[in-house]
Amino acid sequence: MKNRMLEFFYSLSIHKKITLSFIIAVSVLIISMSIFTYRISSDILIGKAVENTEQHLRLVSEKLEIILDNAENYSKIAITNSNVQRILSDPPTSNPVETYNRYVEVSNALADIVDSKTFVDSMLIYDHNGQIYTSGSLKNVSDVSRQYFNRFAGSPYGLVWNNTAISNYVKEESSHNVVSLFQKFNSSKDGSPLGIIQLSIDERYIADQYANIDIGHDGHIFIVNKDGRIASHPDKSQLYTSITKQPYFSWVLGHAGGKTFTFNGIEHLVVSQSYPRLNWTIVGVVPIQEITKDNQVLTDKFYVLSMVFIGLSIILTILVAKSITRPLNRIKETIKQVQRGNLDVSLELKTRDEVGALAREFNKMVQRTKFLMDNRMEEQKKKKEYELAVMQSQINPHFLYNTLESICALADLQRNNDIVSLVSKMALFYRGVLSKGSHIISIEDEMVITQSYLEILKIRYGDQLDYIFELDEQIYKYVTIKLLLQPLVENSIYHGLKHKRGMGHIIIKGWVNDGKVWIEIIDDGIGMTPEQLHKILTEEPDNYKDKSFGLKSTNERIQLYFGLQYGLEIDSVPGQGTTVRIMLPANMNWSDGK
Repeated sequence: MKNRMLEFFYSLSIHKKITLSFIIAVSVLIISMSIFTYRISSDILIGKAVENTEQHLRLVSEKLEIILDNAENYSKIAITNSNVQRILSDPPTSNPVETYNRYVEVSNALADIVDSKTFVDSMLIYDHNGQIYTSGSLKNVSDVSRQYFNRFAGSPYGLVWNNTAISNYVKEESSHNVVSLFQKFNSSKDGSPLGIIQLSIDERYIADQYANIDIGHDGHIFIVNKDGRIASHPDKSQLYTSITKQPYFSWVLGHAGGKTFTFNGIEHLVVSQSYPRLNWTIVGVVPIQEITKDNQVLTDKFYVLSMVFIGLSIILTILVAKSITRPLNRIKETIKQVQRGNLDVSLELKTRDEVGALAREFNKMVQRTKFLMDNRMEEQKKKKEYELAVMQSQINPHFLYNTLESICALADLQRNNDIVSLVSKMALFYRGVLSKGSHIISIEDEMVITQSYLEILKIRYGDQLDYIFELDEQIYKYVTIKLLLQPLVENSIYHGLKHKRGMGHIIIKGWVNDGKVWIEIIDDGIGMTPEQLHKILTEEPDNYKDKSFGLKSTNERIQLYFGLQYGLEIDSVPGQGTTVRIMLPANMNWSDGK
């Protein structure tokens, strides 16, 4: 599908491409602006919703604080009641009537507090003798005091709030969901422990504090404990259910503020407010769609305006495209002439915009192409002349005649082994020279050709010539031009060592450094003066058929193939010798046409 669309686009004319591209660009821009505007306004609305919901949750937290403070005050009123203090300070009695009267007196004191306070569901007192006193109207009361007696043992004071739980009593024929306070109290006279008071608050009263807060039609507020269970909720069927599997659970326990989460396939805003007194977290949840519903009206109007702008842009694009493609068509016709081989054409456009600049650059390109083509033809011609000169210099009659004369001399002396060795070296040399017609060979093959040449000369000159190769084997994998070293070695022998008394030495070194191959040919011949060196490097015969292949030609040959940054360096000291240093690129792949 993608390839077909690209193929269709590429097949269009520039006029149609500009029109289509501009329409798409404007459409994308307007749509992007619509989305961007929608998101910005949505973020603003969500931010406002977070701020408002946070205020509501802080209000709920403040209400809870008031309720719990009042509950602790009522508990204090109950345990400091004179009748409660007196009865629980008295020693236990075995008289049933007196026991009943004590129970009624304490229960009445508790009932007076409970009946006047709507949020207190019940009050119970547990003494050390197992007696339970209630605020009245309670049935099936379970004694849960033992764990609190143990918890507060050894401490003169103790108070703890329990999470929402099912009451340990029945009231009005049913158990209630309550949040309970358990507090240890002592005698006001001598400080001796008297018992534990339990004050329970109906969860429905807590839920009533936030049930009517409006955070959206489908939004709601609830309270969870640290274990992720719902401690208070307007919908009582949700009580005690766990939210640990909800994506926002871990976030609401550790953060305050608002964040968006997606669950049940809908994106919601979740706002949290911690209530550390009971290790609770007050949570507000509202669908994002409900927050941003008013934003959709603005978006619809923006889309209508977008369609109008797109229509106007189409008309403007068509006019602009025509003004651009008219000079481009002239360029197209001129290019066709260049394709037919006419490099003498020239574009003349009056425009000074990018199209005019293109026309001027096109004229430069045609002129440059013509110049390069002429140079390329001259370069290829020169390469062929150099290669022909190299070949002729190595198969010239003098070298071949001298070698054959050496073979005849060895035959007269009946040195058959030397004859075989000399013929083998000569065959190996000419095999390397041919190299299947390739002008680019590996350095390893070039070293074989050079060594074969030296071996031939060593047999001819006997003890007057010796050579050493000091090569880093890494250079073998790189390439060079064929017969690079042999002409240089020949120059070292014929112009350096031949006129020296005693044995002459040639050292050939090679190494790789900084992405370049370095090769040195060192001889201990007669050397050259600066004037002689300058003459060799600057004077080069033009007739390759009649002259030997010189240093200047070798240097030019290297630069023709590898670039002007490569070539030869020569150091020579009269009476001490000459060093020719070659720098080549460290390339493992190179072709003759490259």
